[in-house]
Amino acid sequence: MTTADVHTLTGAYTLDAVTDLERAAFTRHLAECSVCEGEVAEFRATAAKLGLAMTTAPAARLRSRVLTEITATRQLPPSITTGPRPRRWRKRVTVAMAAVAAAAALLAGGIGIGALQSPSTPSVQVALPAPDVVTLGAPGDPGGSAKVTFSRQRGEAVIATDALPALDGGHAYQVWLIGRRGAQSAGLLHSGSGTVTAALPSDVDRIGITTEPATGSPQPTTPAVVRLPIS
Repeated sequence: MTTADVHTLTGAYTLDAVTDLERAAFTRHLAECSVCEGEVAEFRATAAKLGLAMTTAPAARLRSRVLTEITATRQLPPSITTGPRPRRWRKRVTVAMAAVAAAAALLAGGIGIGALQSPSTPSVQVALPAPDVVTLGAPGDPGGSAKVTFSRQRGEAVIATDALPALDGGHAYQVWLIGRRGAQSAGLLHSGSGTVTAALPSDVDRIGITTEPATGSPQPTTPAVVRLPIS
């Protein structure tokens, strides 16, 4: 379990050093935060400059050496199959081409890869990064907001808060995972904008955020400032 200010993820996001859920949550945050958007653009420009700074020009003789090797290296002849190809092979090619065309048409129409899967293709499902990821949001009381991005398949959740009212040094926001077994702490936020990443038990059907002492509480002691049903 980790807790971090969402605004500090700009560098990790730029270098692709975040989890799939953190990436999904930060991407949504990025659309609403011009400061982070500017930092990401600056980080990307810096990374590009660093990459260019490390490049070196090839030796002048390299081109001539490559051309010499090409003329001296025997090339293998193409493999030619004589006679008509089996009908089964042609059928497979036709089906494959049709599948590619259908996938391209669906993607062009705005349907994601996850929507193309079915229970009959488990190996493809496993290869996809959490196809069941869902993001939900709710306003804070008396201000700010929070979002949860979660995957039941992976059993993970990222809770991100934005502009919740500032607290004094003796208090913090505590995130709770609430289900049939009661409330369990997912982490503390010491500012109004931050993220908490937590394992998501299968019985949890809502997220709550309360104001607690800075060191946290074993159970909620105040009314929730944010309620996020995820059932």
